[in-house]
Amino acid sequence: MKHDKEHINLNAVDQQSKAFFKGGTFNWKRDKADVWSAIERNLDVRPQERSLSLKLQVTRWAVAATIALLIASGSFLRFYSVRIVTSAGQHLVAELPDQSKVNLNAQSTLIYYPYWWKITRIVKLEGEGFFEVQKGKKFTVISAKGSTQVVGTSFNIFSREDIYKVTCVSGSVKVRSKAGYMAVLTPNSKAEIQSDGKINVLNNIETYPEISWKMNVFLFTASPVFQVFKEIERQYGVHIETKIDDHSLYTGNFTKDQNVEEILEYVCPALGLKYVRKSAGEYVIIPKDE
Repeated sequence: MKHDKEHINLNAVDQQSKAFFKGGTFNWKRDKADVWSAIERNLDVRPQERSLSLKLQVTRWAVAATIALLIASGSFLRFYSVRIVTSAGQHLVAELPDQSKVNLNAQSTLIYYPYWWKITRIVKLEGEGFFEVQKGKKFTVISAKGSTQVVGTSFNIFSREDIYKVTCVSGSVKVRSKAGYMAVLTPNSKAEIQSDGKINVLNNIETYPEISWKMNVFLFTASPVFQVFKEIERQYGVHIETKIDDHSLYTGNFTKDQNVEEILEYVCPALGLKYVRKSAGEYVIIPKDE
């Protein structure tokens, strides 16, 4: 009996299959009207859902693009810089966005951030510069060996190789070394950062020798001779090779209106030295008795 029942069911399935391929009808659980109604509802709903989804994605992309643009614009405004470089023998005056001025000595580099200036007044200096700072927010000069902070004042910074010294002409100046030491200068005082990061301060000094370079006058008082020849190189764009005891000290001065050989003829004898001209713009300094 069981096998006969299975045989009858198979015959029924076979008859329905034949009816399908002949275009016959079936006994659906849902009538045709329900089926077409459901299809029409899907046709109406799906495009709307896709449209809303696409609009949402476009909005997200627009927001992300706007945020990226704002970040890029902020970075540009923050880090865009102006770089001023003086060559050998060149002096110039740089004017900052707030009308503060920097008189740059030869072979010096000044960097500042014009679009960020109203938020923070920061400049970078390597070389030598005399600053005349307008009153306003804190003004900071950053160099390799230390930093100097002021509000409104005038001062000179010398930052070359291992030497960093600041001379205060007016107002007050705060000097900080990379090692964390700090000193506050008042007019007619000078600070120099030592090799260990400590700061040596001299008060009641004559400031003219420190800033006379602005008038093309170069004064030296017991200065290491290598510093003297380095300054001559900077001011005249020449190369000077020394074959001498670099621990010698020199006291004297020269002016920019003299030519370089006149200056060497003046400086060398005072130190028991002489110069030899190798070629145009190249000199060797040797002991006088050689």
